[in-house]
Amino acid sequence: MDLRKDFLDEVSRHCDLQERLRLLPPSAKLRGLYFGSIEAALARAGKLETYRKMFPERYMAVGWHPAGEFLERIVCGGALLEGPENLHRGMFEIGRRNAVAFSESLLGKVLLRLLSRDPKRLLQQAVAGHRQSYTHGRWTLSFPEEQTAVMTMEDEFLYIDSYLLGAAQGTFDAVGRQVWTEVVMNDRFNGRHILRW
Repeated sequence: MDLRKDFLDEVSRHCDLQERLRLLPPSAKLRGLYFGSIEAALARAGKLETYRKMFPERYMAVGWHPAGEFLERIVCGGALLEGPENLHRGMFEIGRRNAVAFSESLLGKVLLRLLSRDPKRLLQQAVAGHRQSYTHGRWTLSFPEEQTAVMTMEDEFLYIDSYLLGAAQGTFDAVGRQVWTEVVMNDRFNGRHILRW
């Protein structure tokens, strides 16, 4: 019995993972540190053992790794966290926890001190971080009003309306700011977050 294959088959009934994997360009890569965030979220929830049985491989944080492997893991992690039928809620929570955990790390605390907990500067840092950590997708940021940001994502193969929305929520949670979010999708790989605080 192949636990990984069986679980991927199960979760694929609740999302478009297989279609995304077919459309994902082979050149799409991301840094290994994002793989660790899945494990950290599952460890906090006491669900890491099953995940490690399915995905025993470890990744160097600064190395480049195939985005398809991350997609499989983030979907399975979300399903383990909240159940296959609620895997998008689980991916949201992993994204949120990742941002909060980073803010609590030594590096995160230094950056937050430098950025003065200003949401605009934090979001600008997120765009810069994306450019340094992903080979796919384009993010642009605008501020149409004083306390409103629009993060536009193009050719983004990660889940804009769950995993990445969770990361946006976690960014505001990390600085103790309430945020109201709206997701506008053009199609599954192009959309925007509207963030008001």
